[in-house]
This record gives sequence, structure tokens and C-alpha cells, in this order.
Amino acid sequence: MTDGEDAETLVGVAVPVPLRRTFTYRVPSAQVDGIVLGARVRVPFGRRSIKGTVVLRPAPAPDVGVEVKDLETALPGSPALDAHLLELTRFVADYYLCSWGEAIEAALPPDPPARKRLPRVVLSAAPGGPAAPFRDLSPTPAQSEVLGRLLPAVVARAFAPFLLWGSTGSGKTEVYLRAAAAALEAGRGVLYLVPEIGLTPLLVSRIEARFPGQVALLHSAVPPRARRAAWEEIRQGTKRFVVGARSAVFAPLPDLGLVIVDEEHDPSYKQEDAPRYNGRDVAVVRARLASVPVVLGSATPSLESFHHARQGRYVLLALGGRVEDRPMPEVQLVDMRDEFRRAGDVTPLSKELVTALATCLERGEQALILRNRRGWAAAILCPACGQRLTCRHCSLALTWHKKERRLRCHACGGQQPLPGACPSCGGADLRELGEGTERIEDELAKVVPSARIQRMDRDTVRGRGAHESILRRFDAGEIDILVGTQMIAKGHDFPRVTLVGVLGADHALGLPDFRAGERAFQLLTQVAGRAGRGLRLGRVIAQAFDPGHPVLLHAAKQDYEAFYEAEIRYRRALRYPPFAALVQIIVAEAREAQAWRIANDVGAALTAASAGRLTITGPGPAPIERLRGMYRMQLLVRSAGRRRLVETVAAALLPFEATSARRSIHVDVDPVSLL
Repeated sequence: MTDGEDAETLVGVAVPVPLRRTFTYRVPSAQVDGIVLGARVRVPFGRRSIKGTVVLRPAPAPDVGVEVKDLETALPGSPALDAHLLELTRFVADYYLCSWGEAIEAALPPDPPARKRLPRVVLSAAPGGPAAPFRDLSPTPAQSEVLGRLLPAVVARAFAPFLLWGSTGSGKTEVYLRAAAAALEAGRGVLYLVPEIGLTPLLVSRIEARFPGQVALLHSAVPPRARRAAWEEIRQGTKRFVVGARSAVFAPLPDLGLVIVDEEHDPSYKQEDAPRYNGRDVAVVRARLASVPVVLGSATPSLESFHHARQGRYVLLALGGRVEDRPMPEVQLVDMRDEFRRAGDVTPLSKELVTALATCLERGEQALILRNRRGWAAAILCPACGQRLTCRHCSLALTWHKKERRLRCHACGGQQPLPGACPSCGGADLRELGEGTERIEDELAKVVPSARIQRMDRDTVRGRGAHESILRRFDAGEIDILVGTQMIAKGHDFPRVTLVGVLGADHALGLPDFRAGERAFQLLTQVAGRAGRGLRLGRVIAQAFDPGHPVLLHAAKQDYEAFYEAEIRYRRALRYPPFAALVQIIVAEAREAQAWRIANDVGAALTAASAGRLTITGPGPAPIERLRGMYRMQLLVRSAGRRRLVETVAAALLPFEATSARRSIHVDVDPVSLL
């Protein structure tokens, strides 16, 4: 910097690269007035020219001898981040151990396609229209009690974390919408997060009907041009009710009044790639920064959230039974070992379920069949040598998709034809092992040939609008039986569904993950809640080879508290969350020896930095040892305190940022899966 240069012309820029620091640039005098805090800019970076965000103005002078390059230009028309979102993205970067630039990139809408103009956004004189009247619908006594505690916090505009715990069909959505109406009437914005926006079109329609002209959708299925337009409408205050998946937590609402996180337990809120943030937890932080209430809702809360409520960190709002005192569905556990002895073979559909399906269809009712595994067969086995056909890039069995005549890897997407003989021993007698939704659809057509059957999984909802089309046809009664994976279990409200069948209810219990029991309980309870939401009694038939497992027994009784008490004892004994903070580190390399070397170096650095204050497990092979051609080594780091854990891991990994190993090291703070 020369003697006459003004320090104000230096700015700190965060760029989307995995380096946890900002970079200093000089602002040309002609652009000084246009470069504000939060502005999007283009800067030289190495041999490239990349986009970044101004996060410091002015920036301190760099060390003597460090070259400062000129910022190239401001990006007109690009959305700038206000101080509130800058603070939120800074938290994401610090807590989830990513760069500030990566956190900002996750918060911004995608760039629209090149060489096309953005649609002109017309701003109305007043933001949105009035909320639609509540089509003489009075809240139930339980809803009124909950609202009596929640609405004062909305009006007072004070941070308060609420956990709304209510059984499926208890009316949680109505509580959300009445609280939202209070925030909107006060002139403030509402942020409503759902796990997977594309799977809940009927919910979105309900919200739009209640708040016409005020709803903006933000999720990955919205085309980039429309997302950018929606972002601008939100930022300008034209749309004040934002509905979206996890990335919508960064919506630029200028005057936030309420945050809602529906189905807060759902693992879909966790981002799988860097930055690996949890949308639910970031929503709580955003509410705290904005001094507004946040409502986390679920019929099966995460163990961590319910523990927070028990400890007084969250305010527990409990809704009792279902609306209008409708009974919960009867859940029957079917022992598939008895079916095996009766039929002499493994059958995908029990006698009880087939009989119940026939009765359901005779009454003109509908059924849901859950099989949380797609494809025809989960694996192809050679009985001669015992080998399964596995992916050449992953240490996973290939799934047989019979209609496509292809073996597919559901991890990397690789595919190949079915070989005529076993690649290991040459045996020609290859057998199908384990059934998926494709085969279940075929079996259902055999046992109830008159039924109109539709499959809903990733294979059938690839086209734009396909999932919405299926759900609307089912809601209209054009489909009798909907068979699918877990996407049919989430949040749907179909009054004509009186029967739910669950196949392989105990399948997830054998996974090498401390949350396996929690996931199995939540999935069974959630899908069971789809039955009997109308005027007729619902019934659930859950098939399992271990029907006496405590998790299944608790789920069959719809007894969350009993499950929680048993599960929390297990977590406490093994020092898993919520009794310890957890960081998972995966080292992934194309060469196994290199993966081991880097993992051992990381382990040594963690041991030195922790000085005995952290519990370090590993390194060792990850449960899925090879994925997408990369060998994976895992380390787990635990501590009673989150701040100490994150700070120590950050310090231990700092020296690796200057090496080629940094791209091989993947850090997941508060992982939701250890696979």
C-alpha cells in the first residue's frame, strides 16, 4: 500500500473455495461507491477470475510484502447479503468448519442460464394481500392451549424456541398457520421449512390458499431463473411468507417475525456436501439472531430436540390426540417367520396384509404400502460361492431393476447388465435376494388384480412434476394402492387411506449407526399416521422378522415417551448425542494406502490438539468403505462441549489447508448418519 492510499479502498472478500480465510483486494477508485458490505464482486484468484462477496469494509492492511490485487468489478443485478445474513453465514462457516465463501454460496440462489434476461420483478405498493379467512374453522381446545402460549411470543417479537410435539393428525399445521397469520398481521415475514418441498404439493396449496399473493417457494426443483426472481421478491418485501427446503433458511426476509421447521426430526434437513449444515439447527440460530420465536414440530421429535425440551432449553408444546378425537390407527405386527414356515419360502406379502387389502378395496378405501427399498431385488447372489454382485466403484451390492434389465448402484449411479454367470466362480444359478418396490408393485397386481396400483420412488418421479401428479391422482381417488419408499410416509393427508402396510419394518435396525433405532421408530410411526385420518378407523400391518424388538413394540403402541426413555439410556451409556457433541471426519482417496496415510496424520493432529480433552475413535474403514471409486477412512471425535470440540478440530485441521490433502478431508459436525 502506498503512502497516499486510503485504507478504505481495501476490502475483505469471501470466495467459495475450501480455505477458511478471507482475501484482501484493492477497490479501484472508480468503483469505491458501488462496493458495499455484502456486495457480490468478481476478483482475480490465482489464474482464475471468480465470484465472491465483500464481507469486510474496510479490511486491515496485509503483511508487508504481500501483493494486493485489484478487485475486478461489482456484479450488477446480483443479490447482496444484508448484515443479518452475513452474520448467519459466518456462523455456518465457523460452526460447520467450512469457508465463509462456501457458506455464502449455499445461501445464494443459483445463477440463471447465460444470455437470457431475468424476468422483470414488479413490486406492489403494499406487500402481499390479506390472509384468507379461517373456511368457520375453530381451533380445538388443545390447539387453543398451544396457541395461547405461542402467540404472545410472536407478538412480543422475542426469541423463544418451541418444540411442538403432537401425534400424526393432531393439527400441527393449523397451529403453524395461525401463528404465521399473527406474524403477517404485524407486518413481519414468515419462514416455513419442510424436509422435502417437492413431496408436499398439497401442503403448499393449502398455504397459498390461506395466504394468497404472499407465498414464495425456494427449493432446488424451482428453475434458477424463477428462484432468482423469488429471491428478489422476498428481499424487496413483495413476498413475506417463504416456504422451502433447507436452503430456504437463508431467504432474505427483511423483517422476520416467525420461523417454523416442520418434521424437524427429518434427516433431509442435513446437507450432505460442504457446507454440511443442518437446516433445522441453522433455523434456530437465525431465529435467535433475529430475536423471533422458532417452532420445531414433529410427531416423532429427534432425541436431541426432545431432550432439550426435557432440560428446559426448549419450550414443550404438546398437542394431545387427533383432531375431532379421531382414534389412532390400530397397529399389528406380523411375524414373517411364521409366514416362512407356512409358505415354505420367503414371501413379500403376508396373508394378513393380502386379506386386509381385499377388504379395504371392497369398501372403496385406499391403501399405502411402504417398502423402503427401490428396484426389483436388493441384490443378486451366487449360491455356489456366496458372493453378491457388487458395484465396481463402491463396496455395495448392486440392485436389480428388472423392467430396465439393468443392475444399478444406488450410491454412485453406475449400471451394468445382468451377467450370464457369476463373475467370481462362473456359477450360472444366480438368485434374487430381497425385494424392492418394483417387485412389490408386481406382487400386488397378482393378489389384487382389480386394484389401480401406482409406484412412487426415485425411479418413477424423475420427470418434473411427476411426484405432484402422482399425489394429486391419489388424493382424487384415481389410485387405489400407492406403493413406495419413505417419500410416501412424510406429511401427507389422505382422508380415504384406511390401510397402511409396512414391509421390512425391522430392516433399518441392523444398520451400523447409533441412530438406527430412532430412524426405524420414526419411519414406522410416521407412515402409520397416514392411516385413518378421515372418518373411518385406520389399520396398520407391519411385517418383520423380529416383531418383538423393543423399538417396533413402542412404535406399534405409538408410545414416543416410552421409546425416548429407552433410547436416551442407551445414548447416555455410550456417550452419544445429546450427551456428547460429535464430529465425523472422512478421508477419501483413490488409493487405499494414501487414504490410510492421511487419516493417520489427521488422527495424530487431533490427538496432539486435544491434549486428552476429546475422545477420538479411529481411524478405521468407514461402514461403506469404498464409495464412487474412493477409499474412505473414518474418525469420530466426541466431547461434552460443542465449542471446545469444534475449536479443537478446526485447530488440528488448519495445517492441512496448505497441503494437497485438504480436498481429501471431509468434516461433518453433528452428523445425522455415520454410514
